[in-house]
Amino acid sequence: MHNQKPFSVNEANNKTGQKTGMPINQNGLCAACEYNSIKKVINWEEREQKLLEKLAKFRRDDGSYDCIVSGSGGKDSSKVSHLLKYKYGMHPLTITFSPLLYTDVGWRNMQNWISKGGFDNFLFSPNKKISRILAKEAFFNLYHPMQPFKFGIKSFAPKLAAKLGINLVMYGESYAEYGSGDNDSDETPSYDKNLYINDKPVFLGGLSIDEIKRKYNFSQNDLACFLPVTSEELKDHDLTVEHLGWYIKWDPQAAYYYAAENCGFEADEKRTDGTYGKYSGIDDKMESLHFYTHYIKFMIGRCRFDASQEIRNGHIEREEGISLAKRYEGELPITYLQDCLDYLGITKEEFITRTNQARSPHLWDKDKEGNWIPIQEIEELRK
Repeated sequence: MHNQKPFSVNEANNKTGQKTGMPINQNGLCAACEYNSIKKVINWEEREQKLLEKLAKFRRDDGSYDCIVSGSGGKDSSKVSHLLKYKYGMHPLTITFSPLLYTDVGWRNMQNWISKGGFDNFLFSPNKKISRILAKEAFFNLYHPMQPFKFGIKSFAPKLAAKLGINLVMYGESYAEYGSGDNDSDETPSYDKNLYINDKPVFLGGLSIDEIKRKYNFSQNDLACFLPVTSEELKDHDLTVEHLGWYIKWDPQAAYYYAAENCGFEADEKRTDGTYGKYSGIDDKMESLHFYTHYIKFMIGRCRFDASQEIRNGHIEREEGISLAKRYEGELPITYLQDCLDYLGITKEEFITRTNQARSPHLWDKDKEGNWIPIQEIEELRK
C-alpha cells in the first residue's frame, strides 16, 4: 500500500479539488498497518462488555426497531445485523440503498439476507434515469462514476434514522481498517459527525447543484436522495453512528464464513475482475469498474486492497500478495464492462480516451512503443 490512497473525508469538492493521501509514518508503516498493530493489544473482552452496556441504552422492548444496519446483504452487513439481533437481542431494521446494477449473486444474497438471515428490510431504489445521468457526469468530470451513488448510500442511514425516530446506526468495520481514517478515532466507536453531516456546498459528479438543475431541468427533489444529511435534518434527533468492528475484532474472511453460515451468503462462482477474491463487493456490476478507475487515478487497485488486508490479518504472506498483484492488479474489468458502458451511455472508445486522460503524470508514462507504464510502482511489481 502507498500514500496515493485517498484519506476518507466528508467530500464536497468539485472536479478541481484534491484529496489528502494516506499517511506513512517515519518507520515506513501505513496507517492501516499502524491500526493493525493497535488491534493486537486491544482487550476485546473489555470492548465487548462496553458493547453490551452501549446496546442496553438503545434496546427497545415495545416492538419497535432500535437500530439500523445499512447494507445490501454482503458479508459485513449480514454479520452485523445477525449478531445484533440473535446474539445481543437488538431489533434491527436493515436498509438498502439499491446498487446501480445488481449482479445475479448480489440479488440472491440480498434475498438470502432477508429470508435466511431473518430480517425486515427497507429497500430504496433511486430514480434510475437520474442515477445514470449523475454517474455519467461523474465519469467524465471526475473519472469516478460511483461518486453520486456513494454520496447517497453514505447519507441514507442517518436520514432514515431521523425520519423513523431510531437513534442508533451500526456499521461493520472501521475506516481505519484500510488506512482510510485517523487512528486517533480508535479511541471511540462513534463516527465523527463531520464525516456524515455536511452543510457546505456540494458538487455531484463535479457539478454544483445549481449547474445540474440548469443543465437537466432537475428539481431539488430529484437530487435529494444523493445529497448529504445536514445538521438541520438532525437538529432534533440524538443520533449515534458507530461501527461494530470497534467492539469486536473484525476480519473480512471471518465475516464471510459467518454470513455464509447464518444468512445464506454466497460467494461468486468465479473470482472478481481485478483481484483473486470471490466474496467482497460482489453485489454491484459497477464495483469492478469503480476499482479500475481507482487504479488508474491512484495506482491502487482491488487486488492491492484485498492482498494488503489479508497480509495484515495473517491469512497470506507478503510474497504471496506480491505474486497475486502481479497477476491481477489493474486488470480490465471485462466481465461487466459492457454492462457498465451501456448504463453510462458511452462507447468503448470514449471509455479508453477518458481513462487515458485520467492517468496522473506522476504515476504513469509511456514506453518507446507507446504503452502505458507505471513509474511510481514498488520494485517487486515492476519485475
